[in-house]
Amino acid sequence: MAFRATKIFRMSERYDVHPALKKLWKKHYQVDGMVTQHLSPFEQNIVTPMFKDAPLKIAKKLKEYTFEAGAGLSLGVFVFFWGDYEHKNIAYHHRN
Repeated sequence: MAFRATKIFRMSERYDVHPALKKLWKKHYQVDGMVTQHLSPFEQNIVTPMFKDAPLKIAKKLKEYTFEAGAGLSLGVFVFFWGDYEHKNIAYHHRN
């Protein structure tokens, strides 16, 4: 209903298309929104390709980011375990 008030202009020549494409636009026809064929959700297979090779994608991402984030993560894990060890060592120092 919103497009009822808009006017359709019939131009003899398109100025927004490069002249080399004029031959292609001659064969263009307006569809007017008529649906000629539709696909059911079972035919579309939207989600299946995403999980088809998921293990390969995960392995690729892990390998890609191991060198980038591995150094920082390993340092953080080392500091955590070292700090835990030192805390227990200081806490139980008086028992020796």
